Amino acid sequence: MKTLDLGCGPITKKPGSIGLDKRPAPHVDVVHDLNVFPYPFSDNEFDLVEMSHIIEHVEKPLDVLNEVYRITRHGGQIRIITPHYSSYLSYGDLEHFHHFGFVTFKNLENTKLFKIARKKLWFTDIYRLFGISVLANFFPRRWEKYFSFIFPALYVEVFLQVIKDHGKDVAASYIYL
Repeated sequence: MKTLDLGCGPITKKPGSIGLDKRPAPHVDVVHDLNVFPYPFSDNEFDLVEMSHIIEHVEKPLDVLNEVYRITRHGGQIRIITPHYSSYLSYGDLEHFHHFGFVTFKNLENTKLFKIARKKLWFTDIYRLFGISVLANFFPRRWEKYFSFIFPALYVEVFLQVIKDHGKDVAASYIYL
């Protein structure tokens, strides 16, 4: 399985993956700014693209997703983990330009270019202890609508399965939702 760790950072990289970051480091295999297109990879090159704490830092998330869609093969997966918009972590970093929730990725699924293979809302231990995390993960849309700012999540994690039988791109498909 060929894996890309997009924005692998200066310290860690997923074992066995190709690491891309905009700053050089000993484990960074490809130095490239995610806001510059196209990325230096072929179409359909990867089975899995890891995007941990990256999408909130880029200028245009739809353009980045369009490029990641291009380099991921049909049936491949894109794992995205980002601070949930209700989390203090989402607003606590001056380099976070965008804020995401479960509904963000549900809207991506509506493009028919992705299918949510797995999802999880991550909470602090006190909310896990009281069962709020179970309810929020069972009813994520209702939790976001009614309770997300009362019982905030830390992160949202999704595995998006890539569907490439439409001949469309992400940005154009998203606009027409």
